[in-house]
Amino acid sequence: MNTLTVHIPTLETERLILRAPTLQDAESFIAFKTSERSKFTNGPLDRAAAQVSFSAIAGMWVFRGYGLFMAALKTEPEIAIGGFGIFHPAKHEEPEFGWSLYDARYEGKGYVTEAMRAVIPWAWDVIGVDTAQSHIDEGNAASAAVAIALGASLDADATKTANAPGGEFEDEAPFVNIYRHTKGALK
Repeated sequence: MNTLTVHIPTLETERLILRAPTLQDAESFIAFKTSERSKFTNGPLDRAAAQVSFSAIAGMWVFRGYGLFMAALKTEPEIAIGGFGIFHPAKHEEPEFGWSLYDARYEGKGYVTEAMRAVIPWAWDVIGVDTAQSHIDEGNAASAAVAIALGASLDADATKTANAPGGEFEDEAPFVNIYRHTKGALK
């Protein structure tokens, strides 16, 4: 029997703990992915597909050595409020800085930018490149504002290529905008 060891660090901010996904986090994630809230993250899904998607988040750490952290408030460390980190499935050429809040009651409090300001500096050391993308669906103004607040800018050329015939997002609806993060540009 082979033994597999994966080290997933814990990052902390003033209000958040960013940690490894656990089975306890699955229900928060599944509730999100089966709801209309997930429309900008390829949802909503049925429960079975959401369960598979949650497993893929944990598996990314094994295959890539990085992935999405589950974030919890320091005042409620057992409840995952969202996923924040690096999303890089096999079908994507470049790593993506991604984020999702699982419940509307956590919106408008600055948790996403707070989490990503901790994740991004850590990420540059582990992904081995100097740029990353954020894929933001047309109409998702809140995520576009977060990307800009973090120092990213719209990459018009990459957006056009990715949405064109043969592109990574050709079959996606709505249109996917690509925001470019560059090492050293974090605000």
